[in-house]
Amino acid sequence: MWTPDALAVQIVAHFRPSGRILEPCRGAGAFTRAMPGCDWCEIDDGRDFLTFNGRWDWIVTNPPWSQFRAFLNRSMAVADDVVFLSLVNAFFMKARVWDMRLSGFGIVEILMLSTPAKPWPQTGFQLGATHFRRDH
Repeated sequence: MWTPDALAVQIVAHFRPSGRILEPCRGAGAFTRAMPGCDWCEIDDGRDFLTFNGRWDWIVTNPPWSQFRAFLNRSMAVADDVVFLSLVNAFFMKARVWDMRLSGFGIVEILMLSTPAKPWPQTGFQLGATHFRRDH
């Protein structure tokens, strides 16, 4: 589901990413508009984050929830600070917690967010922007 512009602006204003920033799932571009000058990937445009080379200070994205673990691991391999827009409970599956520990990452903060109106999934689970960092 594409991120609404107002939600992307709220997340970027809260976490204030700086330095080299990557949006690995550009989609309709809400985060890239909220972070002018950031690098981006979008598989539909031939730039697959999972095979894209580079190193960044921050990653800020709404990852494809069906590929959450792959995006989590790739993000930790190429950046020190990462923010994912997702259901909060997505971070607390044992395998994902283990991946974060093995990679030396910890959760810094979870910004609780209101779920956008339909067509966003109305799941009943809390939506959040989770900031996790290397050596935290």
